[in-house]
Amino acid sequence: MLAGLSALVVTSSAAADADPASDVLYTQPVFYSLEQLPSNAAQKRLNDVVAAATKAGYPVRVALIAKPPDLGGVTALWAKPHQYARFLGLELAFVYKGNLVVVMPAGLGYAKKGKSSPSADALLRSIRIGTADDAQADAAVTAVAKLSAAAGHPIAVPAKSSTGGSGHSLRNRLIILLGALVLAQLVAAGWVLRRRGVRSS
Repeated sequence: MLAGLSALVVTSSAAADADPASDVLYTQPVFYSLEQLPSNAAQKRLNDVVAAATKAGYPVRVALIAKPPDLGGVTALWAKPHQYARFLGLELAFVYKGNLVVVMPAGLGYAKKGKSSPSADALLRSIRIGTADDAQADAAVTAVAKLSAAAGHPIAVPAKSSTGGSGHSLRNRLIILLGALVLAQLVAAGWVLRRRGVRSS
């Protein structure tokens, strides 16, 4: 398995953008999906938790993979968070050798220097991922906090912002508002037509 992953590393290194997450995680602690960006509040919450865990003694980086295009040239690893975590860990090992968490709709994966951990995998299996735009970021927050605590470095987890609702919720509110505006226009148009009818009679 690792031999195959190593081959993928060699292949992807031939193209700088073959794996977008590795390009970002070389210098930043979190890779956010290019296809489904969490709300600003969810991003800040995850960034703060990653920073807190790192400061507490549990260095960690996170990759949120929401859609196949986020994998660049390694889409064969879509829906395989454990395998992708090992692959991404190998790619990052040249500059980063700490803990790595991958979040996909299919689940979460963990690796450190390209190697998985049965205890970490067991802990991550208990985390459920919802379908809202912020679901993966929220799952990552839970994962980082649990892994850091299990390693002896418990951290405080900030509460979800009451104003940082998901994109789905925002779209729903906009749809409702648009519907209300259309209804108001129809009512107003009907009132005008009735007034004109009364005057003409």
